[in-house]
Amino acid sequence: MAASLDHGEWTGYQKRAVVLAALVIIFDGFDNQLLGFAIPAIVKDWHVARSAFAPSVATGLVGMGLGAAFAGPLGDRIGRRVALIGAVLAFALGTLGTAFAQSLASLAFFRLAAGLGLGGAFPNATAFAAEFAPIRRRAMAVSMTIVCVPLGGMLAGLIATRVLPALGWRALFVVGGVLPLILALLLLFALPESPRYLDRRAARWPESGRLLFGANRLRDTLCISF
Repeated sequence: MAASLDHGEWTGYQKRAVVLAALVIIFDGFDNQLLGFAIPAIVKDWHVARSAFAPSVATGLVGMGLGAAFAGPLGDRIGRRVALIGAVLAFALGTLGTAFAQSLASLAFFRLAAGLGLGGAFPNATAFAAEFAPIRRRAMAVSMTIVCVPLGGMLAGLIATRVLPALGWRALFVVGGVLPLILALLLLFALPESPRYLDRRAARWPESGRLLFGANRLRDTLCISF
């Protein structure tokens, strides 16, 4: 299966998988920037110094480091599809939880949880995009997912400028949590499993065959349509 995708055409089925991976990266970059935009509003709300948020920022970075370190081996073990959806759920719930933080300690805890998901999503999403792109298109597919990080940050800025003045910082984190939850639901129904993961497990070769059949069928449908 993996060899067929490596050397075959870049079908719409494969492009859809890459787009889903890119969406994960967009929301990864989106949620990663929210605390920076929200800190001035939280300072006013909680009457604390800006420097008091250093532990929350640090725990988020620690979570991202741990998530990135364990994401690859975890994806190899349980499948990139499950690992990727789990990472999106982790940073969605961590971000949503941030909206209900009542102290600096709880804020740091939720940022740690979100960081684990943010760190875990990036390597699995880029590896996922690479596995579904033919070799001749692989560098472009990976680059397309990586550039989605600043796109997510830009989206966070655009939404923050609208939400913060009107609804406050808690609403910003609600938006930042609900949107990736919707994405996780989409991934649950639309994201296929990694072809290399399926190839390594004989019990799942029928699923690998169905995946290849789906890619070929979509390609044939597009050819007939045009």
